[in-house]
Amino acid sequence: MVKCLNENEIEWREGVPIAPGFDDVYYSLDNGLEETEFVFLKGTGAPEAWQSCGHYVIAETGFGTGLNFLATYKKWLETGAKGRLTFVSVEGFPLSVSALEKAHKSFPELAYYAEQLRAAWPPPSPGFHPRFFEGGKIQLLLLFGEAVECYRQLDAEVDAWFLDGFTPAKNPAMWSDALFDQIARLSKPGTRFATFTASGFVKRGLADRGFKVAKTAGYGRKRERLVGTMNTNHTPGKTNAAPEWSRLGSTHEGPTTIIGAGIAGRSLAAALARRGMEVSLIAGKRPTGSHVPSAILAPAFQAGEQPTTPFTTASFAQACWLPAYADAWAAKRGVEVMAVSSEEKKRQKRIFAKLGWSQDWLRETDQGLYYPRTGSINTALALNTTYSDTLIEPGTIERIKKTSCGWAIYGALGVRETANLILATGPGTEKLIPGGKEVGFTSRAGQIEFLCENHPDIPARSLAASGYITAPIAGQQTLGSTFSDHEDDPVLDPAISPAATKEILEKIETEFGASIPQNLLIKSWASLRAATTDYTPVIGPIPDWGAALIQYAPLSKDRKITGLGDMPYQEGLYAFAGFGSKGYQQAPYAAEYLAAHLTGDPLTMAQNVAAYLHPARLFIRRLVRSGAQ
Repeated sequence: MVKCLNENEIEWREGVPIAPGFDDVYYSLDNGLEETEFVFLKGTGAPEAWQSCGHYVIAETGFGTGLNFLATYKKWLETGAKGRLTFVSVEGFPLSVSALEKAHKSFPELAYYAEQLRAAWPPPSPGFHPRFFEGGKIQLLLLFGEAVECYRQLDAEVDAWFLDGFTPAKNPAMWSDALFDQIARLSKPGTRFATFTASGFVKRGLADRGFKVAKTAGYGRKRERLVGTMNTNHTPGKTNAAPEWSRLGSTHEGPTTIIGAGIAGRSLAAALARRGMEVSLIAGKRPTGSHVPSAILAPAFQAGEQPTTPFTTASFAQACWLPAYADAWAAKRGVEVMAVSSEEKKRQKRIFAKLGWSQDWLRETDQGLYYPRTGSINTALALNTTYSDTLIEPGTIERIKKTSCGWAIYGALGVRETANLILATGPGTEKLIPGGKEVGFTSRAGQIEFLCENHPDIPARSLAASGYITAPIAGQQTLGSTFSDHEDDPVLDPAISPAATKEILEKIETEFGASIPQNLLIKSWASLRAATTDYTPVIGPIPDWGAALIQYAPLSKDRKITGLGDMPYQEGLYAFAGFGSKGYQQAPYAAEYLAAHLTGDPLTMAQNVAAYLHPARLFIRRLVRSGAQ
């Protein structure tokens, strides 16, 4: 758990917050904004350093109140920088929104930027939290957790470092050899750093790792500070925080095509377009599961810690903020997840304690857990605002084939070639992928029912258990849903089932106490969802299965063996599917990760978490188990 610091847990001296446990100021008592500009921006050569860059990456040790980020955000826009900025920062004790707001009042010139930050602020959930501003021109990647481990999990190349942990004497962990190792690993020739301290061990630690370090005039009462540049012969290091088979490999320049225009395909197209990448999105002729008329974003968190917990919590938090959903939410916001048994109530209490989220994110109720930031959404509106319908080409895809320049797509549009091909094709993904059965896709049929709003027995708000009720959207409420195996052709929708209707109505009555006569239902709707056998989406490049089997065969004899090399891939082919019923919650967050890989941005997911979403994960597990058996 990451500890959130509320306003009343912080000491304030002359309006300046003092960090509990460190007895140090978050910024200068004299003038924090001037100090930031002098020490960090000028210390790393800004704004001149970024003026000609297509993409400039700053990393920071200690986000605090976000003052350095806000000052950089402001300076970036004021100087008319043509490219994009990614600002990466780590924080082990994130402030609450109210504490941020109080601190930000000291800097009225930053009011606009601070407002954007607070609106996007995630709950104190360990992991990586990407946010974007100004249409993607400014990206913020917040790493919540212990600094060394967070940066050990990061895959990036940094242009400039703001070393701004609390003073070394009071917070030695932020100036440790282990952290210096990660700073060096993530740096490249010419990477610059600046810091307020002139401590000898900081100077020696950075110099020992390849930086040319110099002392220069400090700010205010500080006589000296350090600046430096990474040597030209330095080679950035790879992260060893995840298995070697899960490394993503190289990317290819050239056009990128996404097949599938559900929420997954559109989220990825939007994330790539924000990064300036040439992208085409092709939709099939049949609606996908994403085209359900309305959806509920109800989290299904686990009480115990799972390897994918940072993915599920961070993706939920991002969906609650997502600008593309802003106008799509039902008028009545919030979802109450009901505890329908005493055991479920105990489990929910464990979830509540484990998350440690503030009241604006999570509350306990007599009947369950209430998530005020989420709700039900108008999916047609959410899809169109994620990526406009006008930018999508319709066309049935029959097959794909590897070419010398990338991939050929055969279908109703004729033959089209592309350098990179991403399959966001839902239940049809397995059929298109060469060797697709290795991935572990499965099709799940889902049916929902519709009822006019204002039914006297149905609450006009979002409720969830194993079934759910959406808040009113466009004059109706949705009752759902079923989630059953589908053995038929995965490109054919299931038929409406009276048995499924009966199952849904029974859930609504048992779990929410609402008895709905079947003759009052407006209509039923059924479709397929692409899921996986381990209920986790598939995100990343597709392996060359034959070569991978030979290369990783030693794992069948010794699961701990390393040094087998990076995964061989079917170059330029990616899968982005398997979200089941959680596409609207998880696809936008996952899209930032895959888009970051394809464009060379800092990866927006911890590498040990991303390994559990990799297309080869089940293949590797089967290989290991074959030896155990």
